[in-house]
Amino acid sequence: MTDANAGRTVLSEESRAQVLNAEVARYAQDGWTVQAVSSGQAVLSKVRRMGWFWNTIGVLITAGFWLIYVIYRALNRKRDTLIITVDAYGQVRTQG
Repeated sequence: MTDANAGRTVLSEESRAQVLNAEVARYAQDGWTVQAVSSGQAVLSKVRRMGWFWNTIGVLITAGFWLIYVIYRALNRKRDTLIITVDAYGQVRTQG
């Protein structure tokens, strides 16, 4: 059996932090917010978007009745959570 990490160098904590910060910055540009950052790991979250166009059409067609559903969805939006980890070799993994 061969080692998948053979020949690769182990990064220092500072190098791993730089890789993690660069990855977090890339996700932050896409609208993700940082919840927590620790050694080699970051937790990000993002509020799911609502389809306002079709909800507006639904409100107009149902004479406002659909607005009840729109208000409920706006108050109870779901959040997506993403966990980013950087291993000792600098490989970035996302989970979520």
